[in-house]
Amino acid sequence: MSKIKKNPLIYITNDDGPDSKGLKKLIKIVKKITNKYLVVVPKENRSGYGHSITITKPIRLNKINENFYTCDGTPTDCVMLGIFHILNNDSPDLLLSGINMGENLADDITYSGTACAALEGALRHIKSIAISKILAKSEEKDDWSGIDKYLQKIIINVLNSDLNENHFFNVNFPNLNYENILDIKVTKLSRRKPKGKFLIRKDAKNNPYFWLTTDRFSSNIHKKDSDIWAINNNYISISPINVDMSEIKSLNIYKEQFNKNK
Repeated sequence: MSKIKKNPLIYITNDDGPDSKGLKKLIKIVKKITNKYLVVVPKENRSGYGHSITITKPIRLNKINENFYTCDGTPTDCVMLGIFHILNNDSPDLLLSGINMGENLADDITYSGTACAALEGALRHIKSIAISKILAKSEEKDDWSGIDKYLQKIIINVLNSDLNENHFFNVNFPNLNYENILDIKVTKLSRRKPKGKFLIRKDAKNNPYFWLTTDRFSSNIHKKDSDIWAINNNYISISPINVDMSEIKSLNIYKEQFNKNK
């Protein structure tokens, strides 16, 4: 493997909470790279919280041990509070978010606490990776061998890279034995409409309430350079994400349009 900085400081967070199988796997892999790591995760599942922050109530930080904290806020809170308070505004060498139990592909990353924790890291000029794994249909078919084989190499690659400070990586692993994974593919985000529906129920007082269900991604046609195509075709998908959401390509067109109305 390539040489990396001796004992880099790696910051770990997620949106699935402290008891997640993916988190335990990630910590195990990180320990092979460094003995300097810090875990700050939500104390409960915070999936779907996106890039939200807590501003309407105090946030509590609970120290489990020297390396492990839980926070009663969002994944983004976990990044902000850990860096501000525990690290005293020092930046880690790398931020890892995950391993999320379920894919974060295409437009779904805008809802994802996992992806947006990495976004927060990138906004703070920290090399950051969001990591997710396709859910298995059953425990018997849950295969982590691809992560065991490839993830450490991906982490070291990013640590050694001259990553653009406006980027982070969104990584998705198929639920396959490593022998069936064809390769790593650098991809673009695909496009798909959010799927799912609201179930309507009534509470004890006969008032309706709504529960949003989500569906796995469909088998629609996706471009070969997209993340969904890669996952559907047995590749690991790595999508570089730009945190600068400004529309640069059409900027002059819009300038002309609005200048006409002065």
